[in-house]
Amino acid sequence: MNRTLVTGAAGQVGCRVVRQLLQKGYEVKGLILPNDPVAHRLSGLQIEVLEGDLLDPSVAEAAVAGVDGVVHTANLVSPLEGMDDAAWFDNNVRTTFNIVRAAGDRADDLERFVSFSSSGVYPNDSHQVACAYHPVDELHPQHPEPIYTLSKWIGEDIVRAYEASTGLRVSIIRPSGIMSGADVLSRWTAGFVATVLEIGMKAPQGEMYLAGGGEPWDDLLALATGPDQPCAVTDTQGRPWAYQPVDARDVARGAICALEHPAALGEAFNIASPESITYPLAAQVLAEATGQEVLEWQAPVRWLYDLDITKAKAWIGYNPEWGVREMIADALAFQAGETDGME
Repeated sequence: MNRTLVTGAAGQVGCRVVRQLLQKGYEVKGLILPNDPVAHRLSGLQIEVLEGDLLDPSVAEAAVAGVDGVVHTANLVSPLEGMDDAAWFDNNVRTTFNIVRAAGDRADDLERFVSFSSSGVYPNDSHQVACAYHPVDELHPQHPEPIYTLSKWIGEDIVRAYEASTGLRVSIIRPSGIMSGADVLSRWTAGFVATVLEIGMKAPQGEMYLAGGGEPWDDLLALATGPDQPCAVTDTQGRPWAYQPVDARDVARGAICALEHPAALGEAFNIASPESITYPLAAQVLAEATGQEVLEWQAPVRWLYDLDITKAKAWIGYNPEWGVREMIADALAFQAGETDGME
């Protein structure tokens, strides 16, 4: 496999897939939206750039022409300004349908079609919908709730339908919450804990629901020096909260493992950070790096957001590099303008 198409090539993950493919000696064709506001992320890279909207089937056909493989990252994580939920949902489903259909027409020539889904298809955000068990692996029952994850779930079905009808060689990856830039810094703070707690305690379908539990998030914020204070949160039994996001560079690495490895054919893989990260550990790392004091606090309920990556590690050689220490250090360097967060 030499020439590879990356859809959404200027996106948070797409631009990193492009860079990693180039480092491995691939020729890259990148599809971006016309007047894409983040097209600068591809500046100076030796790739062919195609501008177009995958809502147009002819754009999808032109995109897959002449390539050996496809990494389909293009989607809208949130609606554009002025876009309602119906249009947002329609965009994500139709763009996936168009690129998969175009790829299916070239099924005999394409060596691999890697499609991006989401861990939200299970889901693993237990503060909104209870998980059947922890950690969440690829066999976990699927019950997507919000518009975005529903569109990704349907996208998987579209991919599977064309796999069955055309012989398209597919692989699906399901990343956890994707972090880039300085995003991860806010995830271990009193403000973030308060937000998750408020959502969870008001969501009857979740694991954190507590009828008549009051508003403890207000108590937490009253104790904190500010919403950005690192928070080492446990429940009343002393069990730590835990969260497992993933650095965008590790997501790109997982996509390339799925593109290259023979064992990825026809399979779906969870992609996340090396391990589930406890709040006491992350808060301590953040405090040491920023000089802040850790706020130790007990919540009336426990939050677990985890993803089992055993299959990806064992089957396709996925080896994530960005743990909590690495992510926090890099995020602070990005915030200080010392790195672009790409490499």
